[in-house]
Amino acid sequence: MREVSIGEGFGRVNLIGEHLDYNGGHVLPLQIKNKIICKIVKNEINNFISIESDKYNDSFIIKKLERRNDWTDFIIGSCLFFEKRFSITVNNISISIKSSLPLGIGLSSSAAITVSTLKSLSNYFHKNMTDEELINLAFEVENDFVGVGGGVMDQFVSVLGNHNEALFLNTLNKNYELIPIFPDYEFLVIDSNTQRILSDTEFNKKKELCLTAAKKMKIKNLCTKSKINENDIKLLSVDELNVCKHVIEENLRVVEAAKYLRKNKAKEFGKLMTESHVSLSQYYGVSTDNLNKLVDLSNSFGALGSKLTGAGFGGAIVTLVKKELVEELKKYILDGYPNAKFI
Repeated sequence: MREVSIGEGFGRVNLIGEHLDYNGGHVLPLQIKNKIICKIVKNEINNFISIESDKYNDSFIIKKLERRNDWTDFIIGSCLFFEKRFSITVNNISISIKSSLPLGIGLSSSAAITVSTLKSLSNYFHKNMTDEELINLAFEVENDFVGVGGGVMDQFVSVLGNHNEALFLNTLNKNYELIPIFPDYEFLVIDSNTQRILSDTEFNKKKELCLTAAKKMKIKNLCTKSKINENDIKLLSVDELNVCKHVIEENLRVVEAAKYLRKNKAKEFGKLMTESHVSLSQYYGVSTDNLNKLVDLSNSFGALGSKLTGAGFGGAIVTLVKKELVEELKKYILDGYPNAKFI
């Protein structure tokens, strides 16, 4: 065991493709520089694990690796699943979490804390994991222990992404491609600074609608379809049709967006971002008045495109703007939305 072990997990902004990773679709996230750092040192408290974080200004003594229904579940779950994976006992350690990544605004802080903890545990106990093993274990922690219920996008980009290339991922077969982002433009993340309300409950409702629609159409994943036909319209409820419309058309938009990114066509890419936001708002029903206002302000300034990022119900947007205009855009946004924060 090492005396001190450090693990990092980066956040991400999803440029296009929201709510597709649990529907077998394509996504296009970009790793951001904001990250979570997990530091592990040996402690002298027998059979206990201590956890502290600068974000919560609190500390805990963990006697059993079981759910507490708070942010520590990602760390506890990581310790438990790491134990099972390597048949070892995880105890007598102090875990310290430091973060430059805003929590709960749709930038994948949950995947970042899980990945950083697993990396630090791996270093501390001298256990090697491949990138694929790390991604899969982090996914299992979030889904099977914490109960987040998302797809594999966040773990993938936290482990395999970088700050200069978007990760074009087929979540069904796990094939991916790193595509350089536009050199003269910036993907600016703007936090609405409003709490996400009922996000877990509403997220689960949307996911259930997708599963029910797929079952009715006798397919495993909605993204295996390329269009909604007349028979589908007869089978599905209005709410099911709406989520299907977003998922199926969004999947096509992501594939098209990746083509534009490869060809350095920023204007066309930005248009797809705004189309994505309209779909998330009108059909998937996960936007808010504040997110819509930030999108409208950004686009009225002259951004090439804007959309919410993450699950929605609050949180942040991402907008595509020329690098030379970023500071001017920030002033324009603050004039119309004083509570905005820039990531």
